[in-house]
Amino acid sequence: MVRKYNVVVVGLGIIGSASLWRLSHSSSNVLGIDAGAPINLSGSSHGASRIFRQAYWEGEAYLPLLSLSGDLWRELDDTCDRRLIVETGGLFVGPVASGVVRQSVETARRGNIKHEVLSDTEIGRSFPAFQVQEGMEGVYEAGAFTVAADDSKCHMLNVAVRQGAELRFGASVVSIVRSSKGLTLRLSDGVLIHANRVVLATGLGMSTDLISDLCGLIEPKSVPVYWFRPKLNNDLNFAEEFPAFLYQLPDGRLLYGTPQIGSEEAGIKIGFHNHQQVIFEPEMHRQAVAESCVDEISACIEQVFPGLNSTPYAHRKCIYTMSRDGSFIIDEAANLPGVFYASACSGHGFKFATGLGHLLAKAASSGVLDDSVAIFSAKRFI
Repeated sequence: MVRKYNVVVVGLGIIGSASLWRLSHSSSNVLGIDAGAPINLSGSSHGASRIFRQAYWEGEAYLPLLSLSGDLWRELDDTCDRRLIVETGGLFVGPVASGVVRQSVETARRGNIKHEVLSDTEIGRSFPAFQVQEGMEGVYEAGAFTVAADDSKCHMLNVAVRQGAELRFGASVVSIVRSSKGLTLRLSDGVLIHANRVVLATGLGMSTDLISDLCGLIEPKSVPVYWFRPKLNNDLNFAEEFPAFLYQLPDGRLLYGTPQIGSEEAGIKIGFHNHQQVIFEPEMHRQAVAESCVDEISACIEQVFPGLNSTPYAHRKCIYTMSRDGSFIIDEAANLPGVFYASACSGHGFKFATGLGHLLAKAASSGVLDDSVAIFSAKRFI
């Protein structure tokens, strides 16, 4: 028997899970499908923590979506017995004229986001874990927080199921076609599913042939991330006094990091946001992080965080699905009306997941994408 659903969400990473969570509040008869497991070790990103910040150096165009996303993260947290957001604050450091400093300040001012600008001396006094070079500045956003990533995604799915959504793991969607019954999805096990509308959020899988819109517009990259433990003899409390951070080095390399927020992942998670990126190739991605990459970030840790062991105790590879301009692509499939997709989050999409999920759910319910995401349309590349 062929099942029919109002909406099918394909891909249950953080954006797909957020879409299903929001859909379950307003729509009955919804299904979420993922080729992997609920916690997918082959997914795009890894680690128990993510940064949420609104003093966004990437630009003020993101402010409306950041505001929506922040409200929804707190709503999600309020419904969970476990702590999903931790009020760590966010510290964004760089040379005085750097984009991380100047543009974070500009966005914070435009968005009326509470922030402080700190000199190198003030950073050292307030955040002694950071060894800041003379002539640097920092922007401290007290309202920034750290998200418990896996717990948040699992809670989204749990809420959706309690609201009546169905989940199916271990089967991929191999085709979507329009038929007299609406949209027909064929799964890898041969099962056919009919849907009125579809939300597509398959990350790296968006570069496959389910839709043709993104052909030539996205490029997956393999990017390592590392975990560091404090030195045994250091006097700093990295568990309670360490903010989520960005740190732009004088040569332009940008470090990011999150503190330990739970017992399941020890130490500080740190990586380069704009460096050590190589074109994604499945075989290479499965190999260990190159020793030269480990040596490079270890040298940075010695320089910036003398209280941490500079050799990472663990490392993994994430996948950045990059667009040409480093922003998102959110649209309705040109040749498959009723299929709404989000892709190419370009390495900074997790914090927006609640807002993007809300807007994709709204589009799947109404049949129309909200005007607020028009700036992310694939049409901008035409």
